[in-house]
Amino acid sequence: MDIGIIGAGAVGLLFAGYLGKRHNVTVYARRKEQREQLEAYGVTVWREGRRGQTDVQAKSLSALDSRHDLVILAVKGYDLDESLFITVPTETPLLFLQNGIGHMDLLKTLPYDTVMAASVEHGALKENEHTVLHKGVGATNIALVRGASGPLQRLLEEKDAAFPFVKEDDYEAMLLRKLFINAIINPLTAIAGCVNGEVASNPYYSALIEQAYGELLHLHPHMEEVISLEDIKRVCMNTAQNRSSMLKDVENGRMTEIESILGELVRKTSPRDMPVMNTLYLLVKGKESAGRMT
Repeated sequence: MDIGIIGAGAVGLLFAGYLGKRHNVTVYARRKEQREQLEAYGVTVWREGRRGQTDVQAKSLSALDSRHDLVILAVKGYDLDESLFITVPTETPLLFLQNGIGHMDLLKTLPYDTVMAASVEHGALKENEHTVLHKGVGATNIALVRGASGPLQRLLEEKDAAFPFVKEDDYEAMLLRKLFINAIINPLTAIAGCVNGEVASNPYYSALIEQAYGELLHLHPHMEEVISLEDIKRVCMNTAQNRSSMLKDVENGRMTEIESILGELVRKTSPRDMPVMNTLYLLVKGKESAGRMT
């Protein structure tokens, strides 16, 4: 396939590095310096001490090609806007990789024939403009929002054990499952300043996980059959040494994804109904604001 990837952060580079082995990949990056490095060096992926290098093309968003077989939106939720891909023909399939549920309404209303959503379980850390560390091998769960299943099937045929795709039937349940994980682990680690494993092993943080899970379940009771409290704690321990993306954003004074992950939830409910989640939201917003002012 001819694939365009909009966004050259950790996830965008990870997808380019793996998909570029078998497909013609173009990465669309905002900054000229990054585009030049991607053109010169390709994408470098480090995993378990081994280095892989993949040649890709790099272009500016203003030069977005209209002939791709698939366009992947790998930008953060707060950067997602229809203007990013307005020049893409409506018959071109789109795949969205964003965390949270803030983009669900957009997915439903886009005038595109084929729209897919994904939940990315890989751990990735951008080291420089063309290098990404693949710190945790997971899967990319992918579901059809509407349209033809051809592009989805072609991704499912990828046979790379380090970068598998898994088909999901219900995109809303898939995104909500990831939301339960992100909405609990990311804010807790960002506020506590600790790795993922510590929020499960520390009894006080663990108590907050239980309370937060109960609040989310109160809002989405049908998800009890999809994700359990034990599932969330298992994710913490399976990624025990990982530093969440929200923690890294707070540490580096960057904007976080708290709005796309928790903002939608807290605006739909009263603080009395979700006191823990509302408190976590406000604490992360406070740290985010303080970090950007320093």
